[in-house]
This record gives sequence, C-alpha cells and structure tokens, in this order.
Amino acid sequence: MFGYVSFAQLSNAIRSQLYAIPADVDLIVGIPRSGMVPAYQIGLFLNRLVCDIDTFIADGNISHGHTRKLGIALNSLRQAQHILLVDDSIATGGSMQKAVARIQESGYSGRVSTCAAVVAPSHKSSVDVSFITMPLPRLFEWNAFHHACVETACFDMDGVLCVDPTAYENDDGPRYEKFLATARPLFRPTLKIGHIVTARLEKYRSLTEDWLAANNIAYGQLHLVDLPSRAERIRQGAHCSHKIRVYRETGATMFYESEIGQAHEIATGAGKPVLCIDAMTMVMPGASHLTATAKVALWRLRAPLGRAKGWVRQQLRSSRTPVRGA
Repeated sequence: MFGYVSFAQLSNAIRSQLYAIPADVDLIVGIPRSGMVPAYQIGLFLNRLVCDIDTFIADGNISHGHTRKLGIALNSLRQAQHILLVDDSIATGGSMQKAVARIQESGYSGRVSTCAAVVAPSHKSSVDVSFITMPLPRLFEWNAFHHACVETACFDMDGVLCVDPTAYENDDGPRYEKFLATARPLFRPTLKIGHIVTARLEKYRSLTEDWLAANNIAYGQLHLVDLPSRAERIRQGAHCSHKIRVYRETGATMFYESEIGQAHEIATGAGKPVLCIDAMTMVMPGASHLTATAKVALWRLRAPLGRAKGWVRQQLRSSRTPVRGA
C-alpha cells in the first residue's frame, strides 16, 4: 500500500503537534531540498529563522523578510544555542546521522535536536521530533512526479501532463488539433513514465506523440481510445472503462488522474489506488480503509505477474491479422 502525504496534511500535522518541538529552539536548519518544506513550515509557525544546513555550517548571511520581527533575533547563525535539524522523512536514519555528523565536525558546540516530518514505525526513535508515522512505500505531494513509482505507473494526459482543452477547443476538429499541437505543459516527470493512458482518440496519435517528444516527456507506451469520434466515445462512456482496463492489464502500480470523479471510478474499477491531481489526494478503492488495504496488498503481490500478462496480451494483439473472407 502506498502511504501519501500532501502539503496540506503535512502542514496540519505540524501545526497540531507544535508542542513536540523544544521551546528553546532558536534556529530551524533544513536539509535540502525536501527537508526545506517542513523546515519553513515549522519556522513560520514558530516565528523562527530558517536556513539550510550548508549555510549554517558556513555561518552564511542571515536572510528573512521584514513584515514581522522574528521571535528570537540572531546576529549570526552560529550564535544559535539550540537548533532543530529538519528533513522531510527518514527510512533508515542514515541521512540524518550524516547531517548531524557534519554539524558536529564544523565545530558547532550548541544543542542539536533532530526532526523528520514523516518516519517509518521502526525508526520513530531515530529522531527527537516527528509528526507522521507511515510505513514504506510512501508518496509525497512534493515528490510524486519524481518518485520511482512513475516508471511503473499509468498517467492521464490532459489535466496532468498538459492543460485541459476548453469547451471551444474540444470540437473534435481543427480547433482540437491546434490544441493538441500547442497545449501548455503542466507536470513534467523526471523519470520515464510507464504508461500514458488518455481518453484521446486513436486518430490523434501522431499529434500526441509529437507533443510528447517536443516537451521531452519519456514514456513506455501510449494507450488511446480506438473509436471514430468524440461523440461515439461519449455515447459508449469510454473514458473510465478504457483507463480501468489498461490499469488492470498492465499491472501498473499507480494511476495519476486529473479529475476526482474519474479517480474514484478508476480506483473502484481497478481495485488499486489513484492519485487525483486536481485535489492532490490519494483515492483508495473500496468502501473502507481495511478493504482498501487488503486490495492494495493483493495487487502489490500480483503486480509483477500482471505486468508479464499485460506484455503477453499486447504481443498477441499485435500479432493478430485479419483473415480475408472470414
């Protein structure tokens, strides 16, 4: 099962547990890049100065806004008597230990408290402060498009990789073709996407492939709807059925879907989780958390077999040729 934390969930968890942070902390030190996310949230809630670990070790310049006075003023970063060293998560605790060692080796003699916003249950005691306990594997809003799961995931296209067409552009004709060629990009994953699964029609494959190439989006397979027109696709209700079928057959581990209604339908139909981009929330299948957990555990066990079956089906389809006169 993929655990998931959004920016909003992280902020709520920190705000509701500020009491866990020692009251005499006078500087928040983040571990770039992801550690700066909770570091700045903590700093804003406590009205404390925030810097990254490299700037702290170098005793760099102090920088902050002038809208309000800091709760504790410092003339230099190394003047801090008690720092809170922050990362977004820990899996084994190794990165945090290295960061603490760097600070100690720099000659800093003050107190160092450690904080990881999200911790695995087995490593909760590895830090002094944490806010969310969540086992692996897990996905965060701030790393969702650069996580290893991208390589085995299904991605919707419109509303995820690019903007949605307007009603005016969505005419299944010249205006739509212009949109396909010039659509503004949204999220650009840094890893190769396993499967792009869109309700676009097969007749628009070339335009879609050209756009993906022009925007440097790498992917394994592109799955389109093999129907003659937008009207026929609507008549058959083929949007979700197409996505559910591909999600099932490929053995993909996650589906990135733009629209919340379709996200619920895909999760229910495929029995797997869906990350809804519009709401930035994880949609789980089933009516209850326990049911969803059991389903996800099952599909995680079946994922390698599902990918193998999907490959075999695709090979069989591609090898079939129509028999004349049949």
